[in-house]
Amino acid sequence: MPHSVLGMAEVLFERFPGLRVEVLGGEVSVEPLPDGRHAEILTDVMAACFKAGMTEGRPWPVQRLAIWLPTGPDDFAMPDLSIVDAASDDQMVAYNCYDPKVFRLVLEVTSAALCSDLTRKPAAYAMAGVPVYVVVDRVGRRVLVLTAPEGGEYRKRVEHGPGQVFTLPGTSVTLSVDALFS
Repeated sequence: MPHSVLGMAEVLFERFPGLRVEVLGGEVSVEPLPDGRHAEILTDVMAACFKAGMTEGRPWPVQRLAIWLPTGPDDFAMPDLSIVDAASDDQMVAYNCYDPKVFRLVLEVTSAALCSDLTRKPAAYAMAGVPVYVVVDRVGRRVLVLTAPEGGEYRKRVEHGPGQVFTLPGTSVTLSVDALFS
């Protein structure tokens, strides 16, 4: 049996490939593989990023790139999608986790429940200094955009609902709420 939280996370990664394993606040979190609708939403966001001109060599959209978090000695998360600096390859900290300073935006697509996406992750990402945190809330059919991290919280919160079109902060990526949920 592993003697550390990070050791437990490593065992889970090895024994259950494909599961999303994260450590938030010193606690291991394990989520099942996402469903097809979850994948479709991520594909739609990635397509919008490419359409907006995000290509290699610029801030770049990536899926499931782990971010090392300052909320605990072993804390890390694996956002569904991130927009990272082009020169992020040399910023790996440990255990395939990257320095938070290369993350410009992180985006989570909820499963059936909001779980930690609106409880623990905002504080962790804000404390890490991630400028923009986006939550695609499948249950509420809305998109929450959190910005202006300061003191371990996001100071600004904007909710986009049905019929709205918006641009991801710091990018030229435009998304339609209706299209994300169609």
